[in-house]
Amino acid sequence: MSAAITKLQAAKRELNQTPQATYLYNDRTANVGYQDYFDESKSIAAIAVIFPGFFLFIAVLITFTTISRMIEKNRREIGLMRALGYTKGFISMKYVIYSILAGVLGSVAGGVFGALTLPKFIFSMLSNNNLNQYQGVIPWAFIIEAIIAGLIATLGSATVVLIINLREKPTELMRERAPKAGKRILLERIKPLWNRMNFNQKVSYRNLFRYKTRMMMTIVGIAGCTGLMLAGFGIRDSVNDLVPDQFNQVQHYQGVVTLSSSNKHIHDKNIDAQLPAMVQSITVSPTKGTKRNATVTMVAPKSTTRFSKYVTLTNSKSGQSEKLTDEGVIITEKLATDMAAKKGSVLSAKLGNKLFKVRVAGITKNYAGHYLYLTPKYFNQVATTRYTPTARLLKLKQESAAQRHTTSRNLLKQSGVLNVTYPRYASSSLGTVGLSSVVLIFIALSAALGLVVLYNLTNVNISERMRELSTIKVLGFYDNEVTAYVARENVVLTLAGIVFGWFIGLILHHFIMIKAQTGAILFPLTIHYPGYIWSAVLTACFSLIVGVITHYKLKNIDMLDSLSSSE
Repeated sequence: MSAAITKLQAAKRELNQTPQATYLYNDRTANVGYQDYFDESKSIAAIAVIFPGFFLFIAVLITFTTISRMIEKNRREIGLMRALGYTKGFISMKYVIYSILAGVLGSVAGGVFGALTLPKFIFSMLSNNNLNQYQGVIPWAFIIEAIIAGLIATLGSATVVLIINLREKPTELMRERAPKAGKRILLERIKPLWNRMNFNQKVSYRNLFRYKTRMMMTIVGIAGCTGLMLAGFGIRDSVNDLVPDQFNQVQHYQGVVTLSSSNKHIHDKNIDAQLPAMVQSITVSPTKGTKRNATVTMVAPKSTTRFSKYVTLTNSKSGQSEKLTDEGVIITEKLATDMAAKKGSVLSAKLGNKLFKVRVAGITKNYAGHYLYLTPKYFNQVATTRYTPTARLLKLKQESAAQRHTTSRNLLKQSGVLNVTYPRYASSSLGTVGLSSVVLIFIALSAALGLVVLYNLTNVNISERMRELSTIKVLGFYDNEVTAYVARENVVLTLAGIVFGWFIGLILHHFIMIKAQTGAILFPLTIHYPGYIWSAVLTACFSLIVGVITHYKLKNIDMLDSLSSSE
């Protein structure tokens, strides 16, 4: 009995000696998987603001052309009804109802179908072990906006064309519109070039400027689709270049070793060079204005002369080299943007429970992560603790996965080594993996829209010039010559649209990538030459496909019906 009491008392004493538990409260932003998903979602949201707007603009352009052409084809019918005494309102009702049904049904069907398919597909690309259950909703507010835009395109175009046509007299409406007269063009003034052209080429170039509205609409439509594709390729390039640019242009070390003692020496046959440094995670906030905190990696190298071999500090505006001085700290560009800081600004920094203030002496280019660089002397001036280099920046001889693993294992066996990390190869946490895949969707949709634009505008071109094309067939033009007569114009318009589209794509890409910068990510604004080539090749291929379809349509033109009197 006494033995049991003794054990109980011993257990009680041991329990009393147990240190009091410490509880940590973290919100969901502390979860790495959630934060990655959140950052990717914000980047995609930035893209989603721009792409639908351009898609909608091109769709409005095509819809306006289609509705306008439909009403123009029914001019004789409208004139006949006017002559029989029907009111303008009654005549317009047919086209108004058609436009409303097309706008509403098309917007609702497209909006619901898109809401049920694309978000789920994109979520599957971004999902991870922490977030894997999709909760779909139909955004009726956006669908209503799409309906309004669709009605503006269909009903608006119908209203404009009806107002123009209904102002004419019934007798004028029942006649075919006179073909537009040809005029001398600027190209004719360049005699050496103009004189070298054959008859068909001269006719094609005159026709381009003869139908100025159609020419401008075709160029704008093709340019919009080419620009969307180029912007998509550019977004992919910027995302893919993020890691290489960060670790080739900015950071040249491969590993970071955290030590328990500042004097600890580490060794491994795979280490080519090492630099003692103080590497700490701190919290930075502006001293004035909005209180916004950012988690920043503070790096204070023991040797500032050797530091340039490990990190390249480049002024974000001038592109010139920055050097660490004892006058202040150098912060990365995205951190400066988030803190609304510039050279001379003062920031608050918190290391553990110690708070100190630092002066910004320079801003350096950086793509991934927030960094703050300073000298040991300046750290001792502003901080309450003494400078202690408890880390080593490593440059490795071999960087293969197997060799890195072996190096880490050898270093962790040495006393005083707490941790070994390889920032470049932990870059999957940068939150850009899913974004690159999602961009392919927008490229594919842009390409499909380009095909629709070319097909629609070519159809309008043929229907508007049916009598003209029938006439040249009667005059003895072969089918291939008739096709070349139309295709030559499309080739010129396609080339002009591609060049104009490259400029649109450049502007669009820069705007999207600036808006897509979230967290500690600063995307490089780069578009590689394959993006220009592929956007042009895809547009040219669609033009070729439409040309083949056009050829068979032109072969089947009924010359007698087209040339019969319309009086």
